[in-house]
Amino acid sequence: MPGWGQLHRWLGLALSLWLVLVSLTGTLLFYKTELLQLKYPQLKLTDIPDQQDAARVFDRFDTGHAFLPRADKPWIEVVDASGTHQYFNAEGKHILSREHMGDWISWFVEFHHHLLLDELGKDIQGYLGLASLLLVVAGLVKWWPQTWSRRLFTIRWAWPWQKNFRATLWQLHRVTGVVLLIPILILLITGTAIMYSAVVSDTLTRLFPQQQQVTSMPDTAPAATDWPARLRVAEQLFPEMDARLVYLDRARIRLKYDDEWHPNGRSYMQFDPVTRALVSWQDIRNQAYGAQLAQMVYPLHVSAIGGVSLLTVLVAGGIALIVLPVSGVWFWVWRQRRRKMA
Repeated sequence: MPGWGQLHRWLGLALSLWLVLVSLTGTLLFYKTELLQLKYPQLKLTDIPDQQDAARVFDRFDTGHAFLPRADKPWIEVVDASGTHQYFNAEGKHILSREHMGDWISWFVEFHHHLLLDELGKDIQGYLGLASLLLVVAGLVKWWPQTWSRRLFTIRWAWPWQKNFRATLWQLHRVTGVVLLIPILILLITGTAIMYSAVVSDTLTRLFPQQQQVTSMPDTAPAATDWPARLRVAEQLFPEMDARLVYLDRARIRLKYDDEWHPNGRSYMQFDPVTRALVSWQDIRNQAYGAQLAQMVYPLHVSAIGGVSLLTVLVAGGIALIVLPVSGVWFWVWRQRRRKMA
C-alpha cells in the first residue's frame, strides 16, 4: 500500500533521532537506582531508614518535597527549592547532594521527560508521541501480509560488508517491530498519555464515572506540630496505607494503599500549617473508576508493577525502539546509495 509506506518512511526519518534518544534514556532510567548507586557508592545503604528517621530529617526543611525510604530507594531524599536532591542515611547524616542538572543521570531524566525544554518540551513530547503512534500503525499496515508463513519472522544475518546485509536490515526491522509490537505500543501509548494526563483523566472519568465510598474523612484527628507527629497520625488513621511523599511547605502527605499501582500513591492528607489540624483527606479509591484507571498509566510506563516479568518486557520494547529507527534509517541510506550507483 504505497500511501502507508511513504507515510511510514518519512515519519520514520523525521522521528528517528528523537526515538533513539528518548528510548535510550528511558530504558536506562528503568535502572535509575542502580545507576545512582554505581555513580555514588555512598547510596549503597544496608539499613533502610524508617518513617520517623525520615521525619526528623524533614523537619530541617521548610520548602520543597521529600520521599520516604523504601526497598528500591533505601535512603531519605529531600528535593529542596533549588531542585537539589539531598540524601541522608538512617542516622540522619547527610551523605550526598545532587544539584539540578549536575550529573548525566539528571540530564537523562530531564531529556526523557521534557527534552531539556521544561513545559515546552512536554508539549513537543506529546506531539512526537502521537506521531510515533501513527508511525507504528503505518508500518503495521504496510507490513501486514496477505498470506502468513514462518519466513515473515526469520532473519538471515549478514555483516555490513557482505552482499546480503541490506536484506538483514530489512528483516531485522520487520521482525523486531512485529514480535515486540505489544511492549512498543505499551511504551508509546503510556508515554504519550502521560504528556496529556489531564485530557486522559477527564476522558476516562467521563467514560467510567462510577464511584464507591471506600473510606471516609475521620471525625477527629490529633493536631500534628511536626513531621514525626504528622506521619504518626497518618499511620494511626490509615494503617492500610504507607506514606510515600511529603510536600514540606504545604504540610501535605501522599499515601499509597497496598494494592495501588502508583509507586508514590495518589491519596492525600492535608494539615493546616497554622492550626496543625488535619483539614482534608482524599482517597483515590473514592474517585471515579475512570480517574483510578488514569492513575495506572504512569506505573505501567515505568514498570512499577509486574516485577521482573514486566520489566523484562518493557526493556525489550525500549531496545526495539532503538533498533527500529537505526535499522530503518540504515536501510534507507543503503538503498539511496544503491540507487545512485545504478
